[in-house]
Amino acid sequence: MSPPSVEYVLPSSRAFAGMKRVLFHPFDIGKWFVLGFTAWIAGLMDGGGSGGAGGDSEGWGGGFGEVGRWMEENLLLVIGIGAVVVLIGLAILIALLWVSSRGKFMFLDNVMHNRAEVKAPWHRFRAEGDSLFLWRLGFGLIVFFVMLLIVGVLALFALALGDAAWVAIIPGVLVLVPVILALLYITILLEDFVVPVMYRESLTTNEAWKRFLALHRTSPGAFVLFALWKVLLWIAAFVCIIAFGVATLLIGFILMIIPYLGAVVLLPVSVFFRFLGPEFLRQLGSEYDLLTGDLVPDSG
Repeated sequence: MSPPSVEYVLPSSRAFAGMKRVLFHPFDIGKWFVLGFTAWIAGLMDGGGSGGAGGDSEGWGGGFGEVGRWMEENLLLVIGIGAVVVLIGLAILIALLWVSSRGKFMFLDNVMHNRAEVKAPWHRFRAEGDSLFLWRLGFGLIVFFVMLLIVGVLALFALALGDAAWVAIIPGVLVLVPVILALLYITILLEDFVVPVMYRESLTTNEAWKRFLALHRTSPGAFVLFALWKVLLWIAAFVCIIAFGVATLLIGFILMIIPYLGAVVLLPVSVFFRFLGPEFLRQLGSEYDLLTGDLVPDSG
């Protein structure tokens, strides 16, 4: 039997009802902090922060000159230290990617079961988390080298143009924008559909992609619409977060940039978005209701 066509129904209200059920019926501050911890782990590699420092550039000028001369005189040592720093940085990023891959199943399991656990889901979803980690690592490497190739070709093109190097901006936009949009779409499909399929059926990432893409081919427009709607919801959530920060006289901003605590503060947003994909899939009938029974809290 062929998969049914997906109806263009965006489950925002059901996701919102599910979020209220998990977080406010009843409200439990202890549950918030535990659930927020799994949300923080799940999102370790999904965002980033920024920071900076300023100073007296004139006062630092002489110091930088001395440092530059020392680096020239000890070039091999500098290269060795740089290589070690890069390797340590890569090791940290890979470790965070591994932890966050396991965390995605921990957070999903807690949200779908309306509970707050850490140890049990950490061990229960070891195989799925490791499979997702390897897929994300391989995909990330492919993306890195593809982007490096594109940027390299565009840089060579700009150098060949000389004074008219600005013209390279046009092909750059024409190439990079579709690539970035495709990466965003793949990321949304992975987060909202492939991970839930893995979770429900205990599949590897490749097996889950194969199963999901068979469904995607029946109504690709519905999933594109879902992705566009999710982007709009992201924008709306961002506006609400900014308003919250301003309304709390910037105290909200301070709390949100603190690791882990920020995930606790933003937990309603995280839980709402975690419900969207599974709720969308539930429209496809019993054969494709991947999160049935006790896995989904009553959203009424």
